[in-house]
Amino acid sequence: MKNAGEAAAAHFFPRKRSFIVTACLFVAGCGSEPPKPPQQPPPVVVAKVVQRDVAGETTYTGRIEAVDKVQLRARVQGFLVKRNFAEGADVKKDQVLYEIDRQPFEIAVRQAEANVANADAALQLAQVTFDRQQDLAERNSAAASKAQLDQTRAGLAQALAQKQVREAELKTAQLNLGYASVQAPFDGRAGRSAYSVGDLVGPSGNPLVTIVAQDPMYVSFPVPQRVLLEVRKSHTAREAYFVQIRLADGSIYSSRGEIRFAEVQATSSTDSVIVRASIPNPDRLLVDQQLAEVMVVRKQADQRLMIPQSALLLDQQGAYTLVVGADKKVVQRRIVAGAQTGSLLIVEQGLSLGEDVVVSGHQNARPGTTVAPQSAEAAANAAAARPQSTK
Repeated sequence: MKNAGEAAAAHFFPRKRSFIVTACLFVAGCGSEPPKPPQQPPPVVVAKVVQRDVAGETTYTGRIEAVDKVQLRARVQGFLVKRNFAEGADVKKDQVLYEIDRQPFEIAVRQAEANVANADAALQLAQVTFDRQQDLAERNSAAASKAQLDQTRAGLAQALAQKQVREAELKTAQLNLGYASVQAPFDGRAGRSAYSVGDLVGPSGNPLVTIVAQDPMYVSFPVPQRVLLEVRKSHTAREAYFVQIRLADGSIYSSRGEIRFAEVQATSSTDSVIVRASIPNPDRLLVDQQLAEVMVVRKQADQRLMIPQSALLLDQQGAYTLVVGADKKVVQRRIVAGAQTGSLLIVEQGLSLGEDVVVSGHQNARPGTTVAPQSAEAAANAAAARPQSTK
């Protein structure tokens, strides 16, 4: 019996050991992880560094000024008898705007003419007397004749001087008569009349009306000394720029202006120099003394490198951007940023034409990592093709 039991046990235990080994191998196989697929680089959206024509533009706050503006005053005293214009209307050069009562001045002219005629008659008499006395003195050399000759010579000189005085008085009277008509000195627009018909006006009174020239107009604006120094050092002529105006409603005035001159001294309070430009005003949209936003634009555009505004990053050391190289690795690049033009930003230094800069997905673009760059258009197409999740 013992031998039979041992034989049976020997037959059983090898199978048991084989089962245990197989079970152990199965358990060991269940504890191991399957191999992971290779990790894909994170996607980022990039844009090319482009080159664009940029017209240099600087904005200032200026004021519209009339090329010519005058306050008309009466040059003689008298009563207004007529006003020949409508307030706010355009007037022409030499147009008679006011008429002062002419009768007193016409009388003064006639009186001055009579005085001239009287002085002329006295001069003729003095001349005849002198000629006669000179003839007598030549015949008789007596001392009395010489004294009378000197006396008549003096009378002739006095008569001549008196005629000149009377002629000057006549010219004054004629001028005063001309001043009875108040004329416009240039083409322009008339303001509010300070006097009505029947009022007494004169040189000591208030101005009659203000005349403002309308076309062209000036626009004056302060330019900082720093800007003027840059322009002068670059030897750029004023003809290289033109001026545009932004109106109060936000629209751009259609006509362009040309810079005429810069003031010869700076404003002490602001350390700026007043620059004046001339601009057409055919439609009378510009009004004297109104404020305006003045844009000084360079005529010749510059080729400048530009990147999207979203590519600009800032830290404590300044401005930088993330560049994706040909090997698809991210590199941090320090840049010098310029002015913004629309959605693009001028880059003065740090980038080259055609390089790829990261504009979206910055969290995936750490310096030194490999990324999967794609354009904004490709990213938008991929997002559109992605199935929408249903709730």
